Amino acid sequence: MLTKRQKDLLELLESQDDFLTVEFIANKLGVSKRTIHSELKLLEGYIQSLGKFLEKKRGVGVALSELKETPLSKEDGELSAVYDTVTRRTEIMRKLLFEETPVSFNFLSEIYRVSKTSIIKDFEFIMKILKAGSNIELKSDIYGTRISGSEIDIQKAYLQFNRYIISNSAFYYENTVTKKLNLLTSYYGEKIITVCTNILYNYVRDNSNAISDYYVQNVLNIFIILVFRNLNGYHIQENTETENYDYTSFFEESAVKLLHKASLRLDFSYTNEDVTYFSQHLITNRFEPLPEENIDSTLVNNLLTQVSKALNIDFSNDKKLEEQLINHIPPMIYRLQTDNKTENPFTEQIKTEFPLTFNVIWLVLSEYERQLEISFNEDEIAFLTIYFQSAIERAKINRKILIICQMGIATSELLMNRIKNIVPSFDTIEVASVAELGHIDTDQFDLIISTIKVDIPGKKIILVSPFLTDTDIERIKNSGYRLNNIGKVNPLVDQHHLKKFISLEFIFVNSTFSSKEELFEVIGEKLIKKGVVEQKFISGLLHREKLGGTDLPSGAAVPHGNPRYVNQTNVIIVKNKQKFKWDKYYTDIIFLICIAPQDTLETRRILSDIYNIVNSPNILKQIRQKSSKKALLRNLGSE
Repeated sequence: MLTKRQKDLLELLESQDDFLTVEFIANKLGVSKRTIHSELKLLEGYIQSLGKFLEKKRGVGVALSELKETPLSKEDGELSAVYDTVTRRTEIMRKLLFEETPVSFNFLSEIYRVSKTSIIKDFEFIMKILKAGSNIELKSDIYGTRISGSEIDIQKAYLQFNRYIISNSAFYYENTVTKKLNLLTSYYGEKIITVCTNILYNYVRDNSNAISDYYVQNVLNIFIILVFRNLNGYHIQENTETENYDYTSFFEESAVKLLHKASLRLDFSYTNEDVTYFSQHLITNRFEPLPEENIDSTLVNNLLTQVSKALNIDFSNDKKLEEQLINHIPPMIYRLQTDNKTENPFTEQIKTEFPLTFNVIWLVLSEYERQLEISFNEDEIAFLTIYFQSAIERAKINRKILIICQMGIATSELLMNRIKNIVPSFDTIEVASVAELGHIDTDQFDLIISTIKVDIPGKKIILVSPFLTDTDIERIKNSGYRLNNIGKVNPLVDQHHLKKFISLEFIFVNSTFSSKEELFEVIGEKLIKKGVVEQKFISGLLHREKLGGTDLPSGAAVPHGNPRYVNQTNVIIVKNKQKFKWDKYYTDIIFLICIAPQDTLETRRILSDIYNIVNSPNILKQIRQKSSKKALLRNLGSE
């Protein structure tokens, strides 16, 4: 069983394509170089069981590398330990599906140093996996053994392979879709995974009723496989006439849009048969609505009312949002009650793009956990965020931003993350390549930002650096676009909503916490003694963190608990002496939010002010420089 540190170490090595120095790893994980050397030694055997090895270069560093097929210098006993059953079967499937070369039983027996009987058993197992739902067969001739079948059956086999890879990853990766998708990059390539994920995310965000939340992960897998096969010159040949579905036309148009965007970014062609095949999957990957008699509308109405109050937006007349929630919430509750986890591949994107809406919904729903005997998780909250964000767009409260770069992938992703820190919380951002411009209705966007010179008739384009300098921010500001004050460099930031709920008593400067558990325990005891919260609030904080970390890349964390157990609204501020690992990131500034039920209307304002701070490097830098409570309070404009 791997420790948390070992998992973090492996994850760091997996995420890098180049060598890392031990010193770099030690600084990243907050431990000594000696500790890293010890952990690497302990992990060597485990890394080999993954079909990889730890490559070391003196003066350069260490890296994870794939094991060669025939490391002849190894002894038989050592090889059998390296090529365990799971790794061997995975490698054989990779050869059959991705290398597409015939293999012989004798050859496989030799390179894996196992008996021919073991290889035969491997193939029996492999075919049970790959044949599920398809009619593929093994064909053997003088050249060897290979997989044979129609293109539809072949793609079904790929889908089964993906599921096998992901299901066998639980011993290493945490239960996070993003990390599981990383497992597929060595087979399909990072570029395909990234492009397909981003394109489908924008589609789901814009057409939130098009695919059921339960099936989004499945559709993403199918999309990745279809694009991969198209890139390699394979197309659906079979007659794939769709049945008489009401939504056939809509989904065929959707399939064209999705494949066309991917083809522009990755440069491949697709056929009408590919479109029809993909549209069938978009149609079938939907939930039928529950019968009306099984739907309790009380929770839906309460959620609409409370989120309206918290965000200060009236959703009461949005019938589409109400219908979406009525269709979504009952099966969501059923899934949570039966512990049937639905994985949302877009959770991290949604949390980053719409943090205010996401956290408001979670705060509101946390009041119903005891009543329903369930625990909401971040994947389910992320799906709900899409519905509410779509309603915000329909109400024209937000503005839409288009980011353009030459490839539409790497540079624009970097720029998008930087722009998110300066635009209002409700605004939406879309990324496109230059090739896509001819197929995009640019009139729908309020602001177009580009890293290269482009000409769009009737539109003013703001040319910026991929690193979004202060000059670029000024250029955006002078364009007339309504900027958030997050990017405003001001030594005295007047967070006038937040300041009402901050007091010197609950500001902790130069504290020495080493974990969030310790922080919750110490500060929680003070809050309970003062009657600010009840005991259950503190245990709720820990429970909430298990469902999804509240830390941010900026080095700040924004934990919050159930308002039911808050007696008096307070925001506790902690400036720790040193950063410590929170969940994903190292953190030294913490805003612990306690919002009482009677102050629901203040939720949006409090969260907005906090996100204005935690997303601003300049403000965080100023806070880190303060050595007293009063100085920190003055920095927030609260004195």
